[in-house]
Amino acid sequence: MIKLIALFLTLSVANAQTLTYMLPDDKALFEQALIGHLKKANKEVIILTPMLHYDVLRTQLIRTIKNGINLTIIAQNPAHDSLKLVAYRNVELYSYHPRPLSDTLIVIDDTVCHLSGALDEEELLRKTQNILCSDEAELRQGIQKNIAKTLTRSKLYLK
Repeated sequence: MIKLIALFLTLSVANAQTLTYMLPDDKALFEQALIGHLKKANKEVIILTPMLHYDVLRTQLIRTIKNGINLTIIAQNPAHDSLKLVAYRNVELYSYHPRPLSDTLIVIDDTVCHLSGALDEEELLRKTQNILCSDEAELRQGIQKNIAKTLTRSKLYLK
């Protein structure tokens, strides 16, 4: 039994996929991958970001919401796309103010993406940065715990 568990853990780590994107050069590849994950979403999408302002992403998020997927947005500055999306069913918008947010985390079912700064299309074109996306189970669990802690310190935007 222990040998089977060791084999299973080895295979699960070997099957995990981690991709990095260098912006602004790989911006189109990152968008394509992100939209692909959103199209395949089964249960939930969580976005933790200082600000959400991304037209291409907003369009796909609306399609995802209309398919019955739950969207949770935790934003430092709930404006732009955050306010446009809160009008839809299955969307919860939280504002976070205890400390400034500096990074963005995107969780789409089993995939997690991390990038520095806001999820702002213009900002992503201006600065050079690496984006990391992974479906590794341990990383996903750790990030989901951090998001849960942040959510407890956030306030629901519409009560």
